[in-house]
Amino acid sequence: MDPIGINTNVFAGGKMYHIQTAGNFGHLSIKSEIWEQGRVIYVERTKVDPERAHKMTPEQFNDYMNAFHQEVSWEIELLYIMRDKVRSIKHPVSTNKMGMVFLRRGMLDEAIGEFLLAAEYQPDMVEAYSNLGTAYIQKKDYAAACSALTRALELAPNYPDIHHALGMAYHLNKQYVEALESFHMALKINPNYADALFSAAAAFIDSCIFMPDHDTLPPPSIRKKRAVEYLEKVKTLRTDIGQDNTLAAMFQQFIDNINADQLAQAVKNANEIREYQKKDTYDELMNSFYLKFLFGGAGKDEKILEKYQKKLETITENNPVFADVQNTLGLVYLVQCRNLFIKAMNQFKKASEINPSYKAAYKNYRLVQNDGKEFLNLLRAILK
Repeated sequence: MDPIGINTNVFAGGKMYHIQTAGNFGHLSIKSEIWEQGRVIYVERTKVDPERAHKMTPEQFNDYMNAFHQEVSWEIELLYIMRDKVRSIKHPVSTNKMGMVFLRRGMLDEAIGEFLLAAEYQPDMVEAYSNLGTAYIQKKDYAAACSALTRALELAPNYPDIHHALGMAYHLNKQYVEALESFHMALKINPNYADALFSAAAAFIDSCIFMPDHDTLPPPSIRKKRAVEYLEKVKTLRTDIGQDNTLAAMFQQFIDNINADQLAQAVKNANEIREYQKKDTYDELMNSFYLKFLFGGAGKDEKILEKYQKKLETITENNPVFADVQNTLGLVYLVQCRNLFIKAMNQFKKASEINPSYKAAYKNYRLVQNDGKEFLNLLRAILK
């Protein structure tokens, strides 16, 4: 069966978004591209569950794809509904999480707006400035990124991740001296910070091309030597490189091109490695659950909760050391407990209404009703 597609325009947040969904019945896969002002800002993908795949007809696949397309469209509208609700309470943590959801979807102006608001609500909120810097980097406003990240470091000078992010902003702005200073500061705090070592190596090579003669930087021969040393150390620190033949070959090619003085190709190698190493980010999933529960009504929808539960359980099975994911999965279970708690209370109430002389049912209803208030307070305290 040939690939099929659906196209829809969604007006939300004062902007027009175009959703283009394509499905392939042969692979039972679906991809939705979300366009804004002529560019794809993010992509959503799904595949039919294996348990359903073997008996799915083309007509059922079309229905499945239509449902997915509608879900993606509604998600865009829901983002702005949640944003308005979050803004109404002026809660910096929720506002920052809202910014992260926008950021992961490539909605940069919206993300920047939320991070600025979070910083306004809580001027010492490090995460707001750090995330703001990341958003400006993605928008290629490197001066603004450096300003935001510098402010974050004023609040938290010993965060190597922020020093690394600042180094990336300087590097992309071709400020190699400042970039290397930031990467080396990150390494001073954490000498085994593999990402900072890799970024410093890439900056050394870039600087050899664009700043071969510089009073502050070492001669190109020294910079190339240090780049190789840093990359060799990265290989010893990261066990995944030895387990991934493709990645190992890419690293070796990067080193070989530096040694062969093929620097333009080496720069290309660095970019290819970064692209290859891009992994799914789970913070968007966790932030989305948090916001949907508090502001989007997801806590009452058993299907949505089950969907989050399955996604998070899969992640924890494959990555058992991700503490944030384990914590969010615990929240999902807790919300499900709350829903069962409410169901139990309603059943006891119904039993006592059917038979007013059924004292045990009324007693159970009152006990659960009273304890339910404490349960809800517990859940709010955890999510606060």
